[in-house]
Amino acid sequence: MFSRKVSLAAFVICAATNAVAAEVKSSALKDGRIVVSIFGEIAAGDTEAFNAAVKVANDSGKLVTSIRLNSIGGNLVEGVRLAEAVRFGKIITNVGQNATCASACFLVFAAGEAKYANYTARIGVHGASDKSGEETVQSGAATVSMARVAKELGVPPAIIGRMVVTPPSEMVWLSPTDLQSMGTTMVGKPAQLAASSATAGPASQLQPGAPMQLPSAAKAAAPPTWERMVDLAATRSAEQNNGKPQTLRACQPEFKSCYNAVIYKNSDGLDVALKVVRDMNDKIVRREACTFNKSGDIRRCLDWDTNSFHRDMQAPSGAWTKIADE
Repeated sequence: MFSRKVSLAAFVICAATNAVAAEVKSSALKDGRIVVSIFGEIAAGDTEAFNAAVKVANDSGKLVTSIRLNSIGGNLVEGVRLAEAVRFGKIITNVGQNATCASACFLVFAAGEAKYANYTARIGVHGASDKSGEETVQSGAATVSMARVAKELGVPPAIIGRMVVTPPSEMVWLSPTDLQSMGTTMVGKPAQLAASSATAGPASQLQPGAPMQLPSAAKAAAPPTWERMVDLAATRSAEQNNGKPQTLRACQPEFKSCYNAVIYKNSDGLDVALKVVRDMNDKIVRREACTFNKSGDIRRCLDWDTNSFHRDMQAPSGAWTKIADE
């Protein structure tokens, strides 16, 4: 079971509300094994339906060996519960030909004992939203919790980082290389041409106001490096500040360190800072992406290199102090 602190019940990871439960079906293979298919948006009750299908199979002396996924996502809490059930049952996950598995569905896919994806499948990640599809401080906390679950499922830091920085109105579609980095076996025939923006779907497009958004061709090529993220943040900051990015340099003698940061506003108007901390010998000791609250006196930071999160608070003197690890 996940060591999760589920304060996620109010959140979904897609635009839809009042979601209809996904369709859960069982089918038998020639050798007697059972495959469960989940199609549609993940909603409350889907885990119970899945567990019921497993119980029916077990009661008849058979095992559910794999789960086929085709879902744009849905309710985050239900996605986590379904991922727990899949992990506990040591069940294989499979996203088949031309199928989609995004948002909350991605956690279910990542929970597989073994993972298979067709080259034509689309598997995507992004951050959480509230029930109205908006980014809020609370949905940001849900994204952090989602990232923690992904980490426990063995998702590589590069993919988690892209999940955290991609707003819920956008989607990062993972390349075969991304999927293989998390142990996925690719099946079918790989495409020789990258999907064009016309066929990749609206969630893969670069839209004004989306922080650190990569064009679809670049996203397919490789996960973004820190340098690429800083370049994108500087570009966004320049767009928001009359052509000149907002930067900051400060030193903390008590820690014998200085940092440089580039600052921009994300799609909900909150400040985001990408900062590099160096010691007295100019050696990099930490790289972080921090999102500030509306008052600017509390920030939540992702350590780019360790994939850990912490929360800081600003004192009246202006100094920042870590108050919690997450």
